[in-house]
Amino acid sequence: MLRLTGSCLLAGLTSAALTVAQDLREISTEILHLGDTRIESWPAGTPDPVGRSLALDFEADANRVEHCLILRYHDVDDGWAIWLNDRIVGTLRRGKVLRDEIHVLPPGALRDGVNELRIVPQGSHADDILVGAVRLVTRPLREYLDLRVVGVKVVGEAGAPVPARVTITDPDDELVAVYYADGERTAARDGIVYVADGVGRFELPPGRYVVWGSRGMEWGVDSTELTVPGQDEVELEIRREVETTGFVAADTHIHTYEFSGHGDASLRERLVTLAGEGVELAIATDHNHNIDYRPLQRSMGLSEHYTSVVGNEVTTENGHFNAFPLDPKDRVPNHEVADWVKLIDGMRARGAKVVILNHPRWPQIHTGPFGKNHFHLNRLTGAFADGPERVTWDAMELVNATTQARDPLYNFVDWFALLNHGERVTAVGSSDSHTVADPVGQGRTYVSSSTDDPASIDVDEACAAIRDGRSSIAQGIFTEVWVGEGHRMGDVATLAGDRFEVVLRVASPAWVRPRTAAVYLNGKRIVEREVSAKSGEPVDVALRFELDTPPNDAHLVCIVVGDGVRHRYWRTAVTNDYTVGATNPVWLDVDGDGAYTDPKSAAARIVERTALRAQPLSKALVGVDDAVAVQALGIVHARLGAEPERAHAVILEVARRLERPDVMKFADLIRH
Repeated sequence: MLRLTGSCLLAGLTSAALTVAQDLREISTEILHLGDTRIESWPAGTPDPVGRSLALDFEADANRVEHCLILRYHDVDDGWAIWLNDRIVGTLRRGKVLRDEIHVLPPGALRDGVNELRIVPQGSHADDILVGAVRLVTRPLREYLDLRVVGVKVVGEAGAPVPARVTITDPDDELVAVYYADGERTAARDGIVYVADGVGRFELPPGRYVVWGSRGMEWGVDSTELTVPGQDEVELEIRREVETTGFVAADTHIHTYEFSGHGDASLRERLVTLAGEGVELAIATDHNHNIDYRPLQRSMGLSEHYTSVVGNEVTTENGHFNAFPLDPKDRVPNHEVADWVKLIDGMRARGAKVVILNHPRWPQIHTGPFGKNHFHLNRLTGAFADGPERVTWDAMELVNATTQARDPLYNFVDWFALLNHGERVTAVGSSDSHTVADPVGQGRTYVSSSTDDPASIDVDEACAAIRDGRSSIAQGIFTEVWVGEGHRMGDVATLAGDRFEVVLRVASPAWVRPRTAAVYLNGKRIVEREVSAKSGEPVDVALRFELDTPPNDAHLVCIVVGDGVRHRYWRTAVTNDYTVGATNPVWLDVDGDGAYTDPKSAAARIVERTALRAQPLSKALVGVDDAVAVQALGIVHARLGAEPERAHAVILEVARRLERPDVMKFADLIRH
């Protein structure tokens, strides 16, 4: 621990500044690097840390009324406690920007003479931070900032208050500090106040502000300018702009600080934010905990807004898996098992009907479960270089709103490869929100449901819909698709004739701008079209595509990509700069046998018939698509593993004869 001695500096001040100085006393001017890692890119401090914690002695008078402590700090991700003498008086607020933060000191926190201020990590592992520039304010916070009370109400179309997120910014769209907004039915952070009942109160210093009301991607937004002092009441009206009848909005990946140990959302705050973001099916997934939201949800009167499900993010060295539903009184699934099959069998033994592989490319593309430093997924064939031959989880996250990914389609390539390899894995979207500020439900899954009442969702039905792919994924854009005679996501559509019709519905609120819609068959983009939209109006269009019937059975998926949302009611430090919506597959039966045959199974039949010989194999592959051809070469490579020279010769000869891009890519891979 680094120990410093501070002083309250008043010398050299003019008489005009003396009154201000008597209220604001400088204790230390230094900004120090705490942690254990050398960092050269920070805006202050030394590259090398000065210690793991900080102790600062300073003299002051005992405070009989509230005082304040101002600290400047930077890059806080984990929990850091602020100790004054023998008590914790606060925690550092999480954030990446170097900024001043005010912390309230209750009466009696200071004592006459020497006081000790300590900044100490709350867990066994803490991040590296900058902290310092310590100042003592000898007045209550309300007096020091001249705070004024503002009341806010967010109403729906009928004029009745609705749960919502209230976002307060300055005129430059930067979040501002709000004060005294905490309550049993609110959840507040800088610039953000969630109101479970649509009404709330908070305090602001004098200034000009913009106040927004929002409620997730199905709702429009409203805003108004606010001048303090001068206005003390704000009313905002929002309306539902995206019709999702027959589907419920699920977030399958949600955390609290109390049980996951990181982030900042308490259980009570999380329940408020779920109502405020319009989530209808909430899966509790704290790390290695079976948490039940329902008792507190009932006591808070929030059960009408969403159905809660007990789940668990089973957190292992080989990946993170969300498993649900689970019994809150039962033992948690064993998270120390390395083998994926045994691990997932353990989750199912505890009652899980759905198991989802989370963020497969996190923390980095090469270090996540699919990365080359781990199981190393072949993005052409869908086979793993190491690890299981088959996957036994039901779904994988393609959208995770708090995992940064520059390319909105990167995870889709992995998914398409798995589908081509014969894995019947469906797609889900989630928020993975750990904090109040990161909107829960920003990434979500629209699950087919026999009811639109969020309080009465059949959990077993929802689980079956997720497993069967009767759902779509969304981050700002809702999609659903029909093929031929009304076949929907999760259906097998038997095609007849040379052409077939696809109808894709694209819907979004007025503040989201979809740009392109594409149809993929067996992972290959067949057609792409611009989405027409009028500025400032919601989008709800049906796009019709007439497509050539593929040469073999195929999975059909539609993906819509749109612009990023810049406003603070949506954007956070981790929000990706795009919006996206995608369907789960419609399974196309081309050969008329009434079933869908995946590319690997189709390829296996061809390889058997051609006895691993290049000429007949090439001839047989002329009549199938690239997905089947690549799978066939993958099978050849695996079966001739003991004869690598023969395998290479067959594959290179087939690639030379076919001259298809994906086949050539596979040949290049095995050549190197």
